[in-house]
Amino acid sequence: MDLATIALMTVVTGYGDPVDGFPSAEERQLVLWTNAARVAPTEFKTEYTAGGCSTADFSDDEKTAKAPLYVDLDLTEVARVHSKDMRDNGCFQHESCDGTDTWTRVGQYYHDANSGLGENIAYGTTDPKYAVLSMWMCSHSGHRANIMSGGFNEMGGGMASDYLTQDFAGGELNEGDPPVRMAAEYGGAVWADWGDSAAPDSLVLVAGDSETDLSFEYGASDNGIYAAALEVDEGTPWRVEWSTKGGDSGSFPATGGFLSGTSKDDYDAGADFGDGGSGSGSGDGPDIDGSDGVIKLPELMCATSGDVSAVAALAGLALALRRRSRR
Repeated sequence: MDLATIALMTVVTGYGDPVDGFPSAEERQLVLWTNAARVAPTEFKTEYTAGGCSTADFSDDEKTAKAPLYVDLDLTEVARVHSKDMRDNGCFQHESCDGTDTWTRVGQYYHDANSGLGENIAYGTTDPKYAVLSMWMCSHSGHRANIMSGGFNEMGGGMASDYLTQDFAGGELNEGDPPVRMAAEYGGAVWADWGDSAAPDSLVLVAGDSETDLSFEYGASDNGIYAAALEVDEGTPWRVEWSTKGGDSGSFPATGGFLSGTSKDDYDAGADFGDGGSGSGSGDGPDIDGSDGVIKLPELMCATSGDVSAVAALAGLALALRRRSRR
């Protein structure tokens, strides 16, 4: 690859732009609902009830809102590698199926040696929202603590069928640090997180040649989740455009757009958004179905090794917050 090509890649690839298919649409949902839990840990009572827990089970720190996490592409890749390894080779554990140590595996992809690390894994659902809010957040074995840790600032989510992995870190933000960490399509709507010193000056869903303001849904206006109904034909490109009260602006993804109603290869780097809409949108809030694909599983189990039954299972690392050096 010549220097001109490398320079071009640097220009056109920005925060939120998938690289080589990382992250997928489902993996973006996994990050989005993780961030929803962080910014509004006490607001998902229905989902917690479905998972057999309540906020009475949470520690004071776990009830305290945290900033949304940034996505890291290296953590995304190693998380998917692990989910695929477990699915394809019949293990359910933090170590790779060939016995490779967890942190050795993560360190082969993620190279911030000063970072603390954490990992959650789950099996038995293809719905990222259910996995986060009704499985991991209802676990007392380190999973909820990982999600709610103030020591982490970035993550990657990886999915392979109904195997899911979250890898967390507290490292250097190599992908960028915009106020919109993640946006994802789910349940007929586009959801976006927001983390800044103030509420957004504007937060707009651009879908094809139309624009709709996102409405505040969870958390706090400066540290929360926003959403807008996505009422377009399948395959219509969309992105979230934002501006801060301090005068910064951008979009998620930074270039191109995601294609509505698709789950694989849904990113179009050259998406055409026409002339855009009026930008006024609807002030009444979207009519959103937030229960897309929810699966009520009969049992939750904590496991780090051994056979996995057909019901849901999950495993976590209680000591994940310890600072570790990695290769």
